[in-house]
Amino acid sequence: NNGCVTCKFQAKGTAHQNKMKLKHSLKKLGNILRAILTFLFALLVLGVMVWAYVEGYQLATSMYGIISFGFYGLLLSLHVLVQSLFALIEHRRMKSRTKPCSYTKTVGFTISAYQEDPSYLRECLNSVKALQYPSELLRIVMVIDGNSDDDRYMMDMFREVFTDQDPGFFVWKNNYHTWDPTNAQQDEEMGTGGDADYVIGEDPQRKEVEHLIQTKQCVCIMQKWGGKREVMYTAFKALGSSVDYIQVCDSDTKLDPLATVELCK
Repeated sequence: NNGCVTCKFQAKGTAHQNKMKLKHSLKKLGNILRAILTFLFALLVLGVMVWAYVEGYQLATSMYGIISFGFYGLLLSLHVLVQSLFALIEHRRMKSRTKPCSYTKTVGFTISAYQEDPSYLRECLNSVKALQYPSELLRIVMVIDGNSDDDRYMMDMFREVFTDQDPGFFVWKNNYHTWDPTNAQQDEEMGTGGDADYVIGEDPQRKEVEHLIQTKQCVCIMQKWGGKREVMYTAFKALGSSVDYIQVCDSDTKLDPLATVELCK
């Protein structure tokens, strides 16, 4: 009996493998046929276009030939209509599958800023403040690429827009990749090392930046210039695993109020 059962299982396994192989072969054949038909259709369209061009064939033309509508224009019009149709179908399909937002995920919203136009930056910050997402689940961090006096207007604007949310601010002399422990050693030898928690080889301001970003709801950091990737790295590194998601934004971007909600969905 055991032998018969084993034979049955082996037969079923072999049949399943054969079925999968056949399915794979048919799928491969279908892809090949689809590619061939697509190529032939493209060749046909190209041939008709060349013929229409050589013959000077026009579907419609105005008096004296100032405005004309040829076969190429017809193809472009059909292309736009087909694309619009598929876009509408896809939009309706996605809309029907949309699930409600759970409003349980924490989001770290990061803004990368560098010598931004004041009007653009204000619109960006106002749109971030208007996001329809629970404020207790949203942590806003703007990192400015530059720590000179010329960059301070961006921090002042952040303070003005988010003044009712008790924002935090910090001007970092370095960034994550410019800290030089040799300077710290020289400061220590000169007696300017700082408090008892000061550790040679570690940037004491880095810990302050990370603590501020992980404990405050709204934070603006000015740091030493290092490029956009350095600015984004600071936000990512400091936030760490303290939030579920991180949403990125440039300082010249104006967001829809439902942007964060839709991304969380």
